Amino acid sequence: MASLSQLLNTARDALSAQSYGLNVTGDNISNASTPGYVRRVAELQTVNLGNQPAGSVTAAGLRRVTDDFTERRTYQANGSSSAAGSRDQTLASLESLFNDQSGTGLGNSLSAVYASFSALASNPTDATTRSNVLNAADTFATRVSSTASTIAQTRSDLKTQAQQTVDQVNQKAQDIAKLSLQIGIAESNGQDASALKDQRDQKLLDMSSLIDVHTFTDGQGQLVVQSAGTTLVEGGKASSLSLNVNSDGSLQLFANKAGGTSSEVTQFLTGGKLQGIFQSRDVDLFNVSKQLDQFVFDVGNAINQQHASGFGADGGTGRNLFDVSGSPDGAALNFKVSVDVWGHPDRVAAASSAFSVPGGSDNAVQISTMADRAVATNNTRTAAEAYGDLVGTVGSLKAGSARDVDTQGAIFKQVQTMQQSESGVSLDEEMVALTKYQNAYQAASKVLNVADQLMQELMTAIGR
Repeated sequence: MASLSQLLNTARDALSAQSYGLNVTGDNISNASTPGYVRRVAELQTVNLGNQPAGSVTAAGLRRVTDDFTERRTYQANGSSSAAGSRDQTLASLESLFNDQSGTGLGNSLSAVYASFSALASNPTDATTRSNVLNAADTFATRVSSTASTIAQTRSDLKTQAQQTVDQVNQKAQDIAKLSLQIGIAESNGQDASALKDQRDQKLLDMSSLIDVHTFTDGQGQLVVQSAGTTLVEGGKASSLSLNVNSDGSLQLFANKAGGTSSEVTQFLTGGKLQGIFQSRDVDLFNVSKQLDQFVFDVGNAINQQHASGFGADGGTGRNLFDVSGSPDGAALNFKVSVDVWGHPDRVAAASSAFSVPGGSDNAVQISTMADRAVATNNTRTAAEAYGDLVGTVGSLKAGSARDVDTQGAIFKQVQTMQQSESGVSLDEEMVALTKYQNAYQAASKVLNVADQLMQELMTAIGR
């Protein structure tokens, strides 16, 4: 009787354990396409029956197939890829501002200014030709100020994006802390928290696209999440980040701690969309804007100096063609045709002396040939060369960002493949596991039937 009862119990335990394995495998198959789902493996182990020659089996639970190193690399690669993509998107818009082939650059409009003076030199008494000079100057000035305004607006838009990204990071941190708390409660009650861990890992992956994410487990087994050199999540508690604007217009990132204290962590920001925004706004756009200001300041003042030395058809002199600010800062944004000449074609200084008015054209000739004179970058570059340097800077930045997108994207895909091979669901492998558990379940069922028949036969024999 004892041995048959043992056999029945063993078959019963086997049915329960293999059924558990079937359920785990079924969950894997049904969630094969679920984002963030991590493959589970049923943990079966033998049950010691004391001095008995055989033991039973039990389902000890399940194990999430994860690798901490691969997960951390995934977060890092995702952050680097997202930063590169964010920066490249901004630089693509910037590059389009200096595309002379599509008519959005400054080169053609500046050449038109010099060409208009060349035409004026051939016909200095013609009112229409004089008006064309002012129109060409206005087109150039408008293009300059429009380009500077677009860059300024882009920087403003990026500030808004940065604030939105910081808000999203703070919300993710709150969500991760809440999930960590729920995981701790579930595990302390002996419940499976795999689904909660999947949700938390997905939140971490989402956060890594916004900001650099570094994770580890502290001595108490609690998850710690660090971003920009500060701890954002520790167990069930979350801190927050905030954005500020420096006196020079650059963005600052602050970590806010308990008690109302905060510290700047801008220099520790290393990844995610937020890092891409900071890089493109406060480095790339800032430097290009400064280079544009210097170019406009140099060229505008050079033309003004030559123009002011000449005489208009009305005999007046000392007039500027452009309004240029007193320093390079903001020169492009405030650049426009001077009120001294706008609307007054007769004030365009074509003559080099009062004695040659109105038919003199020596000064117009001088301005038309300025395209070939070194007037920019401390009088070391021509206007065309200086503008070429500016376009080259933008092109180089965009080319570099495009390479970063390709490189970081390839690295992220590689790490994703590693992570998927480790933690993802392979339907082929699950079919093998399904067959294994099914066969074991059927075999245990047969053992149970045999033991039941033997028990009935034994009871019948005893009853006789």
